[in-house]
Amino acid sequence: MSGRNEMTHAMTALDRQLDALETMTEVNSFLVMAMREHEQDLIRMSPQETRDMLRTKARAMYRPDGGLKPNVRALELLEETLGRGQSAEVIPFPTPGAGHSS
Repeated sequence: MSGRNEMTHAMTALDRQLDALETMTEVNSFLVMAMREHEQDLIRMSPQETRDMLRTKARAMYRPDGGLKPNVRALELLEETLGRGQSAEVIPFPTPGAGHSS
């Protein structure tokens, strides 16, 4: 592979990683804001009620067709995370080598 092709490949990989990092940062910011804004409500809610409320807020914020801040990737990550029974904790960043496809 030529030096130019290697550079292009490296830049593409870095762009993908940066996109994933930006999405995770956005999602974590959303979760922290929601937890601060609804702290007392969240204390009283069951885990399922918490996930439902956070999904509703996420859809209003990020849906591509009229959300306050349309972001399909952020919405997909939140739907995936909140839909599989995880708690409303901050989403962990991936470990090196885990790779994230976009």
